[in-house]
This record gives sequence, C-alpha cells and structure tokens, in this order.
Amino acid sequence: MPRKRVVCIGGGTGQSQVLRGLARFPLDITALVGVTDNGGHSGQLRKIFGIPQVGDIRNCLASLAEDDRLLSSLLRYRFREGELDGVSLGNLIVSGLIRMKGSLSEAIDALRVELGVPHTILPVSDQSTHICAELADGRMVRGEWEIIGRSPRVPIRRLFHWPVVTCLSSCIRAIAHADLIVFCPGSFMTGIISALLTRGIQTALRVSRALKVQVVNIMTHPGQTDGMSARDHIEQLSIYLGTSPDVAIVNSKRPPEKWVKPYRKDGSEPVRLDVEGLRETRIIQADLLEAEGKDVLTLYARPGAQNMIVG
Repeated sequence: MPRKRVVCIGGGTGQSQVLRGLARFPLDITALVGVTDNGGHSGQLRKIFGIPQVGDIRNCLASLAEDDRLLSSLLRYRFREGELDGVSLGNLIVSGLIRMKGSLSEAIDALRVELGVPHTILPVSDQSTHICAELADGRMVRGEWEIIGRSPRVPIRRLFHWPVVTCLSSCIRAIAHADLIVFCPGSFMTGIISALLTRGIQTALRVSRALKVQVVNIMTHPGQTDGMSARDHIEQLSIYLGTSPDVAIVNSKRPPEKWVKPYRKDGSEPVRLDVEGLRETRIIQADLLEAEGKDVLTLYARPGAQNMIVG
C-alpha cells in the first residue's frame, strides 16, 4: 500500500514540531517553508548575502534528522560567546552551500542527502523577498519584524510580497500529488500567510483535492494576531487561501496561568475558542498542551495532535 503523501506548510518552531511528530508515521512528507523572516542571525545573513531566509528551513531539516548524527548537531549549534554570541552555525553552513550550489533548494537537498533524511524539505521560493503590510490607516510596512514592532499597532488591512516571487515548480508538484495538506502553527500572518502569497501556490492549493487541515495557534502573536480568536484564524486563512480549510484543529484546554504569564509580558494571550457557526470547516477540539520546564509552552508536541492530523 503506498504511503500517504503529506505536505506541511509553514515555518519556524511550530512547523518543525509538527514535522517531528509526523515523521513517526509511515508517511511521505514534504515541508514547504517560508523564506521572508528578516529577524535575528538569519536576517543578518539575508542582508549580507542577499539570500532568502535560511533559519526556518534549517530548523525543519534538523527536526527530521537523526539526533545522533554529527551534522545534525552542527546544524543546531549556536555560539554563546563574544562577537559570535547568537550566531547559528547551521545558518552559516546553509548560506555557504547556497553560494556553492547556486540556490537555497539545492543547498537544503544536499544537506538532506548527507543527513539521510527520507523526506523532502523545500523553500516556497529560491528568490529573496519581504512580507509587507498595508495598514488600516494607509501606511505601508516592509519586513516581518517591522510589521510585528510597528507603533502604533494599527490593524493590518492586507499582506503582500515585495518583490513578487514565484513558487518553485517542485512545490506545486508536491501540492498536486498530496493526500493531506497541513497548515502548521507558527507566525500566522508573517509566516503561514506569507508562504501563501508566493505566486502560484494559492492556485495550486485551491485546485488540490487533498484534505486541508489547519492547526490553529494556541497563543496570539503580538503585532500579528492580537485579539484574534480561533474563528478569526480560520477565516483569515480562508481569505488568503481562497477556500476554507476542510478541518481545523483547535486547542480546547486553557493553558495554566503560570505558563501563560511569560507570554503575557510580551503581549501574547491564549487564543479564544470561538468556532460556532463555521459550516465549511470541521472543527476538532483537543488538548494540545504539553509543559516543558516551569514556564514554557511546548505547542503541538503531544503525539495525539499528530494522530489527529494523520487519522
């Protein structure tokens, strides 16, 4: 019996956690990863080399690699001393391979082969671009972290890429052949939606017959989804997708206050469970929380979350 083909769209920690969970099942997985994050060390490399963002896709690759491999450990290593404090060795390796191989997709595939990863990891585009926002007051903001940090925090009217970039043909083929498409948790506006803005991907997703599953964030993201409920997340995805997701998995258990407190300091709140009346999307409510440490939320790490996606 052929393996079920699953496409995961997203970027960042949320996507890598979903990938790690799904990899336990007999699936043919393709990760489509956004390239517009401009923050941190990865953002510095974008400015220096004029390349797409490499941090998220490096993180996804590492999540699918065996932990005991030396190269896997190198991809995860981050310096903590002196002038290199905060520098990701993995990001440097990927950036060097881009210059050697000619593109981000070729660099990641070369690393995938070296790591023995049986799944496929693709950037949505090999071209460098930025996520931009038109605000309700008419202002334009360019860049993920500029959008997040805007002041005053005027609502976002629409999102777009500048410059416009085209989706890789290999991404389009993966979507066309998929049995299941998962929109992963993560930076919703500047990560998930940004990936959907890549030219060609929306059409491919609309015509795909695959089951489309959205995993709704547990916490709001400051500067992106302030005050948004689970229903708001689903409706916003539907707008940019051009169709409603078939299924949405939402967290039904409120996080304990002691876990929420560190997030609240940054302006983040639990996403309100407000999903009544959604006719085109089947809602699955489940406890998606797992604690790791005293005050950290490890989102979507429970095996049950991946069981619901696959089953």
